[in-house]
Amino acid sequence: MLNARDDRDDLLTEPRQQCAAKNNPTSVTKTPYKILFYAPSLGDGGGERLWAALASAFHRAGHSVIFARDFAANESRHILDSDIPIFTVGHAHRFAVRNLTRLLKKQRPDVALSAIAGSNLKLIAARILSGTPTKIIQTFHGHHEWKSGKLSYATARALPLTSRVSARTVAVSEALQNELIKSWWAKSDKTTFIANPVLLPLTIKQPSLEKLNARDPIILAVGRLSPAKDYATLIKAFARLKRDDAQLIILGKGPEEEAIRALVDQLGLKDRVRLEGYIAEPWSYFERAKCLAISSKTESFGNVIVEALAHGLPVVATETDGARFILSSPALGTRVPVGDVDSMAEALTQSLDAPGDPAPRFARADDFSMAKRLPAYEDLIAEVLDSNIARTDGEQASCGH
Repeated sequence: MLNARDDRDDLLTEPRQQCAAKNNPTSVTKTPYKILFYAPSLGDGGGERLWAALASAFHRAGHSVIFARDFAANESRHILDSDIPIFTVGHAHRFAVRNLTRLLKKQRPDVALSAIAGSNLKLIAARILSGTPTKIIQTFHGHHEWKSGKLSYATARALPLTSRVSARTVAVSEALQNELIKSWWAKSDKTTFIANPVLLPLTIKQPSLEKLNARDPIILAVGRLSPAKDYATLIKAFARLKRDDAQLIILGKGPEEEAIRALVDQLGLKDRVRLEGYIAEPWSYFERAKCLAISSKTESFGNVIVEALAHGLPVVATETDGARFILSSPALGTRVPVGDVDSMAEALTQSLDAPGDPAPRFARADDFSMAKRLPAYEDLIAEVLDSNIARTDGEQASCGH
């Protein structure tokens, strides 16, 4: 059965349109669209957080928005505006496709955006079965999405077809766009990249150079506890720091937690390394840390890098696509080779000893604000629907009720 949030069990229910909030970072549009956002869940992943934030931004800009998910994980639920209807279509793939088909037939959105691996293939299948004119924009968020399951692999292998059936295929970085085209044969003239807009709190306590220097030597790491994040390299690097007063705080949950805790115990770091679990709003940790560390083997973008820069922190990150793109200047942080324990230890020591001027980091983070990145999605949808969106950046419009 297809379930909507709370008492919204009627598939024909229309979300009400609202005026932009005072702090709304979106632009104002003349043409309201009906938009479906589809993701596996509202869980703790970066893709789920991004989809919740984008859906809310479009909703506040005056569009009619609905959200579909496979199952009811809710770590990112607070990011999605409370009056956007949520439809849970089912974890089993065949039921999800069947219920998505019904949803498209009854809601008839102008455009539907899917995120994260197999969701793309399921939405495209539902679009074909529904016979509706809904335009599909499929998105890809990581180089190794295809490794996350059989359906994800099938989604990658099907790209030569799905990139032609879809109105557009979007990657979160230029490097990922090139990989989709060259390695997976996505249709080049319908494949593009849009850097992630990053959700940040409305008010950020941005430290001065003096206040950042005065902080305790706390290294922060944020991300899912998975093999791709390679926390073993980070913990081994931390063990080699000559500063006994340094602390490492890791935020996240995942399948590697037991192995990470075992390594911490093995290296005698139990009193200096803390695993705090998943934190929905981790901003207080950024306000205490002196630098951010990322040890990932691969990272197509890296929302947490932007979050750290917005809080003025230097970033020590492995040499991935996301770090190369975001950390475009030495003033922002240090990139080290993947898996290089000694280089990471040296860079962490330097960041703790001399974190540097926060000002360039504030400016770089602003490049990825919702206000600056949302227009790319607006323009893409307008292009797909063959209409023009008139924007007035930074202004509010009256609803005219």
